Amino acid sequence: MADDTDAVANYHGPVFHGDVKDAQLAWNNTTVTQNQAHTEQVAPGFEDVARVVADVLRRLSDLGLPAQDERDAAENANAVLAEVVRPEPDRGVVRRGLTAIKGTLAQLAAGLVTGATDGSTELAKELVKSLGQIGPG
Repeated sequence: MADDTDAVANYHGPVFHGDVKDAQLAWNNTTVTQNQAHTEQVAPGFEDVARVVADVLRRLSDLGLPAQDERDAAENANAVLAEVVRPEPDRGVVRRGLTAIKGTLAQLAAGLVTGATDGSTELAKELVKSLGQIGPG
């Protein structure tokens, strides 16, 4: 009689041990295009916050910030966006996130970032102005 401990399994594709959520997979392909839409409802009163912060996040790579500053700004922007889709966003979390983002961008807008170009300084000024015109909820 065969012993099951000697069994060998050969897999010809991905194998998952545990939960997998919202995964998109492709293998043995030459070209792959995958899209995944994920939409969350912004809490009423926080629409402008979401719009402006999403714009900042989209344009961060155009600013030429030092890598750590760009990461910090992205983390703060993502935290704000995660908060404004909650049923009852914590205004303190939103306010602190906006303040941190403005602080990072204000340094660039003021010309305090080494190697900043005129274009990135002007963009930072524009983004800081947009952030300053919104209020959390």
